[in-house]
Amino acid sequence: MMKNFLRKYSLPYGLKMSLKKNKIKRQNPCYAEAKSVLMFFTSEGNQKIALVKGLQNKMEKEGKNVTCLFLVMRDEDKPDVHMDEGMERLVPDDFSMFGSVEKPLVKKIINEGYDFLIHADMQATIYTDLIMAQCHAKCRIGRYFEGRESQYDLMVGIADDKKISFLLDQLYFYTKAL
Repeated sequence: MMKNFLRKYSLPYGLKMSLKKNKIKRQNPCYAEAKSVLMFFTSEGNQKIALVKGLQNKMEKEGKNVTCLFLVMRDEDKPDVHMDEGMERLVPDDFSMFGSVEKPLVKKIINEGYDFLIHADMQATIYTDLIMAQCHAKCRIGRYFEGRESQYDLMVGIADDKKISFLLDQLYFYTKAL
């Protein structure tokens, strides 16, 4: 209980420090020449995992090296066995009190210089903000979230009543247009 109370105040401070500390040169690489993509999303069960895997497969057929990282906020959102094969899982306990990622493999992933980071969520949380702020990707793409413009290089406006499949289609369309 005390840990959650402390995190409520320490994570926003950690986010502010992560944004300040990340000095990665941001750019808009050409999709046709891009080699690596990191897809990051919050798990909402098997359907979302399957949709993201579909986009991952499409990009891999185009010659991109695609890594998937997902955040599980609640136990009921965990995918079934083998649904997340080849994807790296992250939970809130993998973050320090001030928001640094402590899981070594995830830390390695976010420190790689991907050409694109695609954030595939309809909502943002402090944990997704922390990943966006700490990632070393050259170009960060996601849905438009008011007040979070500094964390993205390209934001796509999507109505709240749209489904995740529509968001993924739009993110792919605009990323491919770069």
